[in-house]
Amino acid sequence: MLKNTTFLITLLASLFAGGSIYGAEGLEFSLEKTVVLVQAGGIYQTTNYFEGSNETGTEQTFYFSVSETEKLISKQGTFTINGKSQKIRFESNLTVSTINWSSVFNGLRTYSFAVPANCLFKFEYQTTATELIFLTDIFKDGINDADDFFYEITLPENMEASFRHRTEKKSGHFVISSQDFLPEEERMYFLVHPKGMEPNDYFNEWFSEKIKDHENINPEYLPENIRNLAKKGKSLELAQACYEYVQESIVYLDIENGLNALVPRQANQTIQNKFGDCKDMAMLLHQLFRAFGFESYLTVSKTSVKKDVYDFPSIAMANHMIVSLVWDNKIIYLDGTEKQCLFGDPSLQILGTEAFLLGKKTDAYQNIPETLLYQPNLLFDYEFYLNASNQPAYRLKMNFREKFALVFAQLNNYSDNSETIRKAVNYLIPYSHKIDSSLTDKHQTSIYISCDLPTSYYNVVNDQKYIDLKCLPDINKLMHVVYNGDSARFAADFNFSFNHLKFKPGFDVNKGIDFESVNTQSKFNMHLTKENTGSKGALINYWKTYILKPATYLP
Repeated sequence: MLKNTTFLITLLASLFAGGSIYGAEGLEFSLEKTVVLVQAGGIYQTTNYFEGSNETGTEQTFYFSVSETEKLISKQGTFTINGKSQKIRFESNLTVSTINWSSVFNGLRTYSFAVPANCLFKFEYQTTATELIFLTDIFKDGINDADDFFYEITLPENMEASFRHRTEKKSGHFVISSQDFLPEEERMYFLVHPKGMEPNDYFNEWFSEKIKDHENINPEYLPENIRNLAKKGKSLELAQACYEYVQESIVYLDIENGLNALVPRQANQTIQNKFGDCKDMAMLLHQLFRAFGFESYLTVSKTSVKKDVYDFPSIAMANHMIVSLVWDNKIIYLDGTEKQCLFGDPSLQILGTEAFLLGKKTDAYQNIPETLLYQPNLLFDYEFYLNASNQPAYRLKMNFREKFALVFAQLNNYSDNSETIRKAVNYLIPYSHKIDSSLTDKHQTSIYISCDLPTSYYNVVNDQKYIDLKCLPDINKLMHVVYNGDSARFAADFNFSFNHLKFKPGFDVNKGIDFESVNTQSKFNMHLTKENTGSKGALINYWKTYILKPATYLP
């Protein structure tokens, strides 16, 4: 687990994968020590100490970063070259506002210094902070994979630390080293809280205190359809209208950092701004539900980029906020940040992950379903015939359902409906065709097409007539349109029906494809899963090998 990289690499890693900016190639670290002193009133100081060497023979530049939740109070260090020491000169700081997935969204102030060739170095920097909630995790080998790594913490008498997957709590002064990690544990998650209080209770109390002054939603800000539905009483239709209002009316902007990434804006402010991040949108939806009498919980969650199971209240384990609606003794997980998401379905980014329902007295940790309630489906219904010129032709009904339909519904928000349909069809069917009509709503998009095929697609051998199925859409293009990069995130079915075509027998039914042939109609049902999809998946190869062959035309 090499974390010592050049600045460019570490900057990109911070932008796209998270983590603080540290290190430089070629530097070796013999010691890394982090010392945390927690004082009364939630104030704490952190001293980060490093020892190492540059044995590359060329000058290196070392970078370290301080998050927006901390204040740098000192930095100092020395080089030793041929037995002589000199002070380190630090360069001007560089501010990088980005995502730090190791905890929450953090703006990073980055400092650097040049490390001469063939030298030893020692340096340390100290920070101060006020929110204990940001003391969250420890990497097994520290930041720079030093030969020796220690994490020391001193707590006041009224505080203690709870650790994930450990019953023992620690207090006073204690030390954590690599030997204290569980097998296969790369990060140790912990929470500092008052003695005698459970971690979940402390996290709930901390968050509740941050939002205690939030105002109720001004009903005059709400659209007429929600106000009218509210007059009829609590209903699933009203809940859906609230969700779609947040989903469609609020622009998602992922711009917060530090404490602002945890504490949401006032719901009324989000309505007026017409934008917000995940917690702002979650607070607005939660406030709507509470105003209309629903059982609702603000929910700290994680996206699929987080690999550890979220079962402990450390913000390093979470990076998202949603709303959990309880209806008919079931929990509906609602994420307003994903526009292409139906009410009742978890968003793709949280499918199969875990969540912590703030304020829920029992069973606060919940597993989010791994599959969608409304599984996507695609139907291509072909009717082949010979036109008046005895030329092969077909009529086609394309039906995109549920998640697939949302691709078109979302695109239609930004462009003319007919233009959106035309571009999609042209992408799938590059030769001459005519779009006869189309229909789009949230649950399905239907497109009706007629097409005369070139005579080269039609052949007669003895008394048999064949149509070359290279006229079918390229399967990779088709999956690109409907999956949009998410083929591994949910299952789906592709259904193809061919009237007046007969395929050769001998299909391998173990490839996730059901084949049925009755009279003049042949049907395929392709079961798409994360195991058999993708550019090299079994279904792609099966499609190219068995289906894209000339089929017998039966009048």
